[in-house]
Amino acid sequence: MKIIDWLKNISTKESAVTRAMTLWLPGGQGVSPKTDYRSLAKEGFTQNSVLFSCVKEISSAVAGVPWSLFRRLPNGERREVLQHPILDLFERPNPLQGKFEWIESAASFLYLSGNAYIECVGPGDGSPKELYVLRPDRMRVVPDPVHLVSGYEYTVSGRKVKFSSESILHLKLFHPLDDWYGLSPVEVAALAIDKLNSGDKWNASLLQNAAVPSGALTCKQRLTDEQFDRLKTEMRRQIQGVNNAREPLLLEQDLEWKELGISPKDMDWIEGLKMSALQVAQIYNVPPELIGLGPATYQNRKEARKALYTEVVCPFLNRFRDALNNWLVPRFSENLFLDYNKDGIEALSEDQEALWNRVNQSDFLTLNEKRRMVGFDEVPGGDKLMPKNISI
Repeated sequence: MKIIDWLKNISTKESAVTRAMTLWLPGGQGVSPKTDYRSLAKEGFTQNSVLFSCVKEISSAVAGVPWSLFRRLPNGERREVLQHPILDLFERPNPLQGKFEWIESAASFLYLSGNAYIECVGPGDGSPKELYVLRPDRMRVVPDPVHLVSGYEYTVSGRKVKFSSESILHLKLFHPLDDWYGLSPVEVAALAIDKLNSGDKWNASLLQNAAVPSGALTCKQRLTDEQFDRLKTEMRRQIQGVNNAREPLLLEQDLEWKELGISPKDMDWIEGLKMSALQVAQIYNVPPELIGLGPATYQNRKEARKALYTEVVCPFLNRFRDALNNWLVPRFSENLFLDYNKDGIEALSEDQEALWNRVNQSDFLTLNEKRRMVGFDEVPGGDKLMPKNISI
């Protein structure tokens, strides 16, 4: 009863929510993920070609987008900064990785586990010197009754390392039932992945066992142990393996072969596998043409590549950009911000060019309205209508 009264008397909504969430957790205890990341990564990424292709398409596309650093001026404009320690850190996050591999790792972990953790290394009162992507299955969130997260705990080979909340950037996908961890897309696609993996194993087993459905040998009389063992040995020798596929089976006495398996036609095997593969691609929002599941003409792949950047890559980059500007950039300067260069994405170059032409040809828009449409900041005096021949 005292606990209920205590919750009712909490003054702010924020503290009521966060304290209620951590009320039953022992002090300093980390919250462990509810899913087995190792199984998701092994059975999904390392054993399933469709999911592997989806994650590689996303992470490679994300890692190849160029980034720029800007400084906000007092008049509201932004000016690109060409040389700065942030750019050096971005190009070489740590001695073991370059920018491409570092971003690729972060994106891969996020789309496999639903979580990605980046560690910031540097002097406590100085700017960061190195950035590392940490494995999500080794990280645990340490909750806090006021700020929700008080820190993180990383476990390797029985050794635990504790991090402050400021030293770790936690990227996570939306999870409707978890306050600390994101939802893994592999968990959502688990049933389709299991069907695909089972299909591959079934086909391999079928090929290794003479490429015919399983069956049974029936006999009207009881066989001795010696006859039974000899029969099993002869069966393996005569029909098992790829080289013996479709070889005729010679039976003795009253032995009779009866098929017991269901044919792939009866199981609608091929269509079922296709549906499962498309379901995995749908969960990752990756166009089927990019992973070999649809017509692969040049125009189809071109449009599919554009859809990948528009619907998957750019949303991830928006998430990553906002997180870096909130967590990393303020350690260097408050007037700086990072942004990815959308004009540098080749797959979207035609759309960007069409947008620029459409904006420049519009004589009913002000200069600032045109600049906002193409992603630029406003400029002083830009709220007047300008002739069409004035470039933005």
